[in-house]
Amino acid sequence: MNKYTHWEDLSNELFFEIFDYLDALDIFTAFTSLNQRISSILQSIPVRIIISPYNCRREIDFLSSYLTYHADQVISLRIYDIIHGYSSVINLLFSRHNFINLQSCIFASISPSTKPENVFKQIESLKRFVTFTLHESYLNLNEKDKCDLTRIM
Repeated sequence: MNKYTHWEDLSNELFFEIFDYLDALDIFTAFTSLNQRISSILQSIPVRIIISPYNCRREIDFLSSYLTYHADQVISLRIYDIIHGYSSVINLLFSRHNFINLQSCIFASISPSTKPENVFKQIESLKRFVTFTLHESYLNLNEKDKCDLTRIM
């Protein structure tokens, strides 16, 4: 009889609980290639994306590549738009991915080079969208974008 419990012996419910405490980059980095069972669990979890100023271009590219198969699972975004190597993470993510189940979106900053049209198009069509927050970002929007955002909200 084996006295040891292995990582693979944990229940699915426990994995769901663990994944609730992690953001998308952490989950994809740590668990994607672990085994088939974990990969199938990853197909059904809600995904939260946090992009901070401490992320680098390589991490954003890695995350974006995995979002190709998981963008429909994204329920929240918190994005600091200006990181080293990208002038607009918002443009990158919203031009590559369609976040159809997005419920919450927080932009901690918006780069002056960000074109929010793709963001506005997606937000306008969302059925479960609840929260949209701009921190110090509103000032970087031009008047047309401010009007569009006000109309959508």
